[in-house]
Amino acid sequence: MSNQESKPVIKADPTKGVKVDVGDVSKPFRNEIKQKVAALKKEGIESPLLVGLLANKDPAARKYAEWTGKACRADGLRYELRILDDPIEVESALIDANDDPRVHGIIVYYPIFGQQESFSGESQDDYLRDTVSHKCDVEGLCHLYRTNLYRNVRFLDYPTNNQKCLLPCTALSTLKIIEACPGTYDMTKPVGRKLEGKTVTIINRSEIVGRPLAAMLANDGAVVYSIDINSIYMFRDGRLHPCGDDVNPESCVRKSSIVVTGVPTKNYKLPTEWINPNTTVVNVASFKNVDEEELLKIPGVVYVPLVGKVTVAMLLRNLMRLYEQFHSPNSVKTNTNPNESTSTFWTIGLQAYSAVVLTAVLAMQLLKK
Repeated sequence: MSNQESKPVIKADPTKGVKVDVGDVSKPFRNEIKQKVAALKKEGIESPLLVGLLANKDPAARKYAEWTGKACRADGLRYELRILDDPIEVESALIDANDDPRVHGIIVYYPIFGQQESFSGESQDDYLRDTVSHKCDVEGLCHLYRTNLYRNVRFLDYPTNNQKCLLPCTALSTLKIIEACPGTYDMTKPVGRKLEGKTVTIINRSEIVGRPLAAMLANDGAVVYSIDINSIYMFRDGRLHPCGDDVNPESCVRKSSIVVTGVPTKNYKLPTEWINPNTTVVNVASFKNVDEEELLKIPGVVYVPLVGKVTVAMLLRNLMRLYEQFHSPNSVKTNTNPNESTSTFWTIGLQAYSAVVLTAVLAMQLLKK
């Protein structure tokens, strides 16, 4: 993205709150994708292929699959939806897609098994997320990307730093929206300090949104309060700190200039009296977690009720990044699997040792003669 595109595109009103549509935030990313697809076609190369795996009747998942396909086609990308009648077939279909050289990205539409216990781990859905190859994981939720995020590892191929780690789509879209809001990111500061001096409250700690978003914003320098049903944690300086009894949701929100709500129930409403003037409020839940009418009475508030347009843009951006890093004819082929690196190291060492021993034995035999 250019510096011009990185500047805030959302404007606040000092006299009242502003409700914004994030379509303008998504446009530069979508335009960039279209330009890259056009460049590929000019060279006679097919655009990247995204494969979706759908194995449930959930209307939200089906709608998301529909939106994904529509967005791909609009930007010139290829999309193939594979519908599976039996959820137990997802794992084999996923492995097939991982191994298919024609496939450049994979998205699995959850929930499939939900929190049903699994022989493979805490839940079968979590196991499936970790089964997606990091070379095809457009959602950025596999173990490698999650682990790197929480360790603030931004590249897969240190120290050359040509291959960026992917970030979870919804969390990344929320970050990009916050970045586009006034008074949030200071783009003059170096990486890791652009949110320095800012306090953020996130009311959600799911593995899809709340937890990765908290880590991402903390990695950018913010103090982040992560609120869940039974606990509050603070992310600061790359570390997670439990909070004392004197810290509660109200105290967190009152000291925050950025508030993200993601409570998946229509009964929850964030008390607007906790929110300060000039606060950025982003709702990532499918339900409205705040009384809009009351919120927009607060001067300088920027309210983002939906993040879907930017989430789709981040999904397609991740697909293009996967293609460029792992599948393009011009991609840099590097080993990003630490186990493979270790194996290679010991293999080379063993070969060298064997060569030395063999040389010594031959030398001794020659001397005896």
